Amino acid sequence: MFERSAAIREVFTGLTAASGGVCCLLDTESDTFQICWLNGRPVRETVPGPNFADHADLVATWPG
Repeated sequence: MFERSAAIREVFTGLTAASGGVCCLLDTESDTFQICWLNGRPVRETVPGPNFADHADLVATWPG
């Protein structure tokens, strides 16, 4: 339930945005991580996944 909760995502993405963070990952304790916030916007993707083969691919999208 924690993993699927929109309210939980909002709390963590809000904290990430307020602190100037570029990425917020939710550790699902499986083989994937859910990306909740990336480069100033909420997202719903995974690492690994169709857009990010691994964490290095994800980090490569961060601004300077």
